[in-house]
Amino acid sequence: MKKILLSLLTLLAFTFNLYAENMEMFDTDGKSYKVLGDGNKLEIEGMEDKVVFLEFFGLKCPACKQLMPNLINIQEKYKDKVQIMAIEVQKADVDPINAYKKEHKINYITLSNYDVGRVVRYVMEKSGWKGAIPFLVAINSKGQVQFAQAGVMSEEDLAKYVEEFSK
Repeated sequence: MKKILLSLLTLLAFTFNLYAENMEMFDTDGKSYKVLGDGNKLEIEGMEDKVVFLEFFGLKCPACKQLMPNLINIQEKYKDKVQIMAIEVQKADVDPINAYKKEHKINYITLSNYDVGRVVRYVMEKSGWKGAIPFLVAINSKGQVQFAQAGVMSEEDLAKYVEEFSK
């Protein structure tokens, strides 16, 4: 009986780890992205060799609106080196996010909290994120997480990180 119970617990733990690390998310246009989380890595399919800024934001967040022009400018200036992916975490549906994206001329990928699967929880667990937004996870061109930070960042700092993390 002990062997069966131990085997079952091992199988459950292994299955949970596979689920926790192999994830999928969909952007607000319906495109799918496979995500592999492994220790200090967060690899996003299609983002190989690019710096990724994974931003957690809210449609009603004043600080997020303050950060937005910086992200738009960075995405435009460094489009060959960076991909910004912004996850709306205040539970907005896709239509309001897309309307917001159009209104503010957002030129980077947006995602709804409802369509990112386990990615938000995974980042919470790995980074200790408590829900403050904007929250930015910086991933270098090799898929390694460089930092995770709450608050507004200047365009100059973001540009510096793009250059540093794209090497």
